[in-house]
Amino acid sequence: MVLLREARAHSDIGLVEECRKGDSSAFDELVRRYKDRVYSVVYRFLGNREDALDVSQEVFVRAYRGIDGFRGNAKVYTWLYSIAANLARNRLRDSGRLGRNMGTSLELLDESAPGLADSMGQQTTPRENAITGETQELLQQCLSELPEHYRLAFVLRTVEDLSYDEIAEVMGCPVGTVKSRLNQARQMLRDRLKELAVI
Repeated sequence: MVLLREARAHSDIGLVEECRKGDSSAFDELVRRYKDRVYSVVYRFLGNREDALDVSQEVFVRAYRGIDGFRGNAKVYTWLYSIAANLARNRLRDSGRLGRNMGTSLELLDESAPGLADSMGQQTTPRENAITGETQELLQQCLSELPEHYRLAFVLRTVEDLSYDEIAEVMGCPVGTVKSRLNQARQMLRDRLKELAVI
């Protein structure tokens, strides 16, 4: 019984319960567990390090303030991603920075251009490195051209490897809609890369 209680205390839900009782170290543990993952998603969505840091910090501020409102019918990390997605969308709309200084890696787009990331990753000369940088910028530009809901679904699936169900929780839509958005995002990226003669 004691071991079960200790395991629950160390689970995400157990940490939320401890936070509600005023244990700030429990919230610190949640931040430690999820800060890198939240930052990664926000950065891939916004593409700007400073904005991503600001939004990631705001995610945890909002989570701390709203911890009593967490109902527990979602996983803690999907709840955090939902907050992150909303704040990132707001940042894009408020700042008008769509597509500014985006930084998606080649690996992220490998599903749309299979083999491209592998072939680019093997280059080592300065000339080839310059081409790699140009290609990364081009690929990021293509990603930034996607409508927000397609881009978010793509980033959550490709960067975070969330399941369709988890993405549906984050985005507040049915699983079928998630699958449709992912298929559309991949097709739009493929079409755009073909237009630009990248693939």
